[in-house]
Formats: sequence, structure tokens, C-alpha cells
Amino acid sequence: MNPSFYIVDDDKSIRKVLKNIIDQYNLGDVIGEAEDGIRAMEDIKNLRPQIVLIDLLLPGMDGIAIVCALKDMDLHTNYIMISQVTSKEMVSKAYTKGVEFYINKPINVVEVVSIINKVKEKLKMKEVIHSFEKAIHSMHVLKEYTGGREMNVTTEKDRIKKILSQLGILGEAGSNDIVEMILILLEQKEEVRGRLLNQKISELFAMLNQRYREDYEITTNVAAIEQRIRRAINKALKNIANLGIEDYGNDTFIKYGNTIFDFKEVRNQMDHIRGKSNYGGKISVRKFIEGIMMEMKNES
Repeated sequence: MNPSFYIVDDDKSIRKVLKNIIDQYNLGDVIGEAEDGIRAMEDIKNLRPQIVLIDLLLPGMDGIAIVCALKDMDLHTNYIMISQVTSKEMVSKAYTKGVEFYINKPINVVEVVSIINKVKEKLKMKEVIHSFEKAIHSMHVLKEYTGGREMNVTTEKDRIKKILSQLGILGEAGSNDIVEMILILLEQKEEVRGRLLNQKISELFAMLNQRYREDYEITTNVAAIEQRIRRAINKALKNIANLGIEDYGNDTFIKYGNTIFDFKEVRNQMDHIRGKSNYGGKISVRKFIEGIMMEMKNES
């Protein structure tokens, strides 16, 4: 497990120390940093890091206020507060508002590593629980009969989610983006759909961003949407490759290994997992989306 980190502190040297600790002890990947609360809010909403290390006292917006606001957005992010403030009342307030742990300044390497590892264990446990939940959900989605009665998947959204469930990415942040993107394509005339997929996939990202803004009143940006989608597709590639390693005759591996991915890239990912290659497989958003739409067409 290699969680993503975002660091918020107005002291550049503190940010550098924390980044060095995370890198040196292989605790995860730092995907962003900020020195003030306003910028941090926007970045965290878009990047959706798994762990945020945040100073209590910040210019623009203090750490507790940021955590409160982000918690309301249900980003599934874990927050570690960093501060010189030792007031029991303030620390208690931080925990009450959603902070997972509290690190005292000056920074102590042992304390930082210990606390981050505790949060990583919590994330690992959440992932295990989530895997069970997804497995149970998949059983319900994929089960054709319940009590002798056939289940009817009536909407296009349900059919897309069924495929994402089979790929093991229904719970990923980018899965909702993938669903909405395919729904947008299905709404287009065939010639427009072909143009978006073959020439203007960047335009499709922009259309999805516009839908979020106008229909759902969600503020995001094209880069964040593309990043979430690529992460979800990468996870699907890893899942398919692992299935192939465990059982080359696995039905899901056979079904999707050459339709939503280039099979050469699936083999590259399998070699990477086995330790035979330093590089994993590459993904194509276009092929992935086209593959899902083809599967939907074949099942209709």
C-alpha cells in the first residue's frame, strides 16, 4: 500500500522535513503541498490525497476550519494535525472535528513515522472492509436470480456499474467519472460519439466537467477528472493482471483482458507484478471506454 500525501504548512522548512521523512522511510507519495489554507482547500478537493498533514495555525484559514470543510465533502481523506499548540482544549477540538492524530512541533522523526504507520494500518483495514463490501455488492449485482425471480438491470448506469464491479473498481473515486463519461457518450449521436472517442477525448473531459458544474453544482477541473479516471483504470489493469496471474483461464480475465485493454499491456503489468519488469502496463482511456461500451452493446 502506497498512500498519497498532501502537506499544508506555512513554514517551507517544515514541509521539506516532512517530505524527506515520507520519502526516506518509503511511507507513500507526496502529491502536493501548500503554505496557506485557501490554496490547500482547492488542491485537496481536486487531488483527493489519502492522508493530509496539516498545520493548525495557517494564514487565510486555520487547519481545523479546513478539516471541517473538507469533512463535509466526504473525500475519504485522513487528517494528521501538526502544531506547537499544546492546549488540551484545542487538541480536543481538533479530534472532535475529524483529525485522526496530532503531531507536536518541533518535528520528531520517530513520532512522525509511528503516527503515519498507524494511519496506514487504518487505511489498510478500511481497504479490507471495502473489499468485502464490494464482493458482497458484486454478488448481488451479478446474481441473475433471487428467490427464483430474474433480476432486471434497467438503467444504463446500472449496466456500467455492473462492469466496473466486475473489474473491482466500483468504489474508486474515478468510477463515478467513468459512469458519467459513458452516459454522456450514450447521449450523443453516433457521429459525435465517434469524433469524441477518436479525435477529441479531451473535449469529452471538458463536457464532463461542464456537466458537474451545471447539473450537479460540483466544482472541479478537467485535470482532476482525468487524473481520477486514469487512477481507476490503472487499478482495473492491476486487478485484471492479478486475476491472470492467479488463473490464466479466469472468465473475467479472458473477457476483459483484450477488450478494455491492449493485451500486450496486460502482459507487461503481469510481468511487473511478478518482478520480471521494472515497468507496468500502460492504459488508454479511449480503449477502456470503448471496451465498456462494446460490452454493454454485446449484452443488450
